[in-house]
Amino acid sequence: MKKITLSSYAKINLSLDVSNLRSDGYHDICSVAQVIDIADALEIYAAADGVIDVVVEDGDAPSGSDNIIYHACDAFFKTTGIEPGVRIVLRKRIPMQAGLGGGSGNAAAAVAGLNRLYGNVLSADDMAAIAAKVGSDTALFIYGGTVCISGRGEHVERLNDAPTFHLAVLKPRVGVSTKWAYSELDRRNAIGYGDGTNRVKSAIEDASYPQLIAALSNDFDPVITELIPEIARAKGHLNQAGAETTLLCGSGSAVFGVFDFEYKAQTAINGLGSDIEMAFACRTLTRAESTLV
Repeated sequence: MKKITLSSYAKINLSLDVSNLRSDGYHDICSVAQVIDIADALEIYAAADGVIDVVVEDGDAPSGSDNIIYHACDAFFKTTGIEPGVRIVLRKRIPMQAGLGGGSGNAAAAVAGLNRLYGNVLSADDMAAIAAKVGSDTALFIYGGTVCISGRGEHVERLNDAPTFHLAVLKPRVGVSTKWAYSELDRRNAIGYGDGTNRVKSAIEDASYPQLIAALSNDFDPVITELIPEIARAKGHLNQAGAETTLLCGSGSAVFGVFDFEYKAQTAINGLGSDIEMAFACRTLTRAESTLV
């Protein structure tokens, strides 16, 4: 039986500027997103006609039609006109409700895997368009590497690869609802003022590691860190471990610290308290390493 195996990577946001609420219920954002080497694994098999079967063998994501992978497959088959017939096995490592884009990356990987299974019938932009129908920040994973996303996350601009970061990523034993996080920004009127994305893009254009470190920003970070003590303590641990800077991953609850050497990131995930559910020492990935095309 033919099998396609893909890695489905996580992301962090090097910048995240949130603008006003739109008429469709979403907020406009502008963000530089960076793919990192924490990954889930997908195995994609041809199956009987009419079948879309999603099985989660590791992790706490749902199997079947409640999984975003199912909706990505359905969108692929409807767009291409190909008769459905696929079984996907997911092994999760990326935590949920962490701001790491695990589900979105899974959906993008499913679209890319189906495209390979059926002979590369779609271009990268076609795959990204399908992915964007499924989730707000899903299309970015088709391209991988460093990208700028805007709108609700469906518009993707490929950037030069950012300078490599070594990272320690901590996921506290608390999840953050994206809807709740946006509502807190609205309640505090903490939106529409950031210009972090332009500063980050400028640092990437200059290939300047120090400039990029100084430019990292996330509109959610001060609000969510203040509201959730576990997140504040996770950031404190990373700061004490010598992180050059720390920042919330998306709307949380995971946080990352940037380190200049791999061994420092590895050391930072040692000696963690009971607040921390999962910890990863990882690095940023180039487009060549992480694209799904």
